[in-house]
Amino acid sequence: MDSVKFEKYIELYGRDVYSFCLYMTRNKEDAEDLYQQTFLVAFEKNEIDEGGNPKSYFITIASNIWNNVKRKRARRELNAGTAYLDDEEVELLADTGDSVEDEVISKDEKDKLRRLVSALPDKYRAVILMYYMEEMSVYDIASALRIPAGTVKSRMNKARKILKEKMAYDR
Repeated sequence: MDSVKFEKYIELYGRDVYSFCLYMTRNKEDAEDLYQQTFLVAFEKNEIDEGGNPKSYFITIASNIWNNVKRKRARRELNAGTAYLDDEEVELLADTGDSVEDEVISKDEKDKLRRLVSALPDKYRAVILMYYMEEMSVYDIASALRIPAGTVKSRMNKARKILKEKMAYDR
């Protein structure tokens, strides 16, 4: 694949892939590294199915790379502990025409939900982000994570229950 064609993929899907990376890593520097590694691996593999879903392909690569990074960190943490600091979350607040009070309440609810999603265990957070943020189908998620579709549905259901309970509890 030529670099001009690949740049088009970065233009089309880069923002979504970066956003996914940021939510998965919860750290700006790690997200930037993951983002770069994702597109580097995709370029080197040169296996993009143009008739399929390229965005899903990039998200799959990012997810696989992140899982490898976590495994390596877990091994390192056995020898020495690592502290992770949360970066400030990126928020783009669209002008909806709502009153200031409604916008503040809506922003607070979104912030609370984002914090709760970020606190989910990785296996639940990944499926929630892929489904709602990246708008991937259950079957695309199953393929990306190499798990059965039923497992994806089960994890989404469990994640929703956890989020619902915590949202109700925090009110």
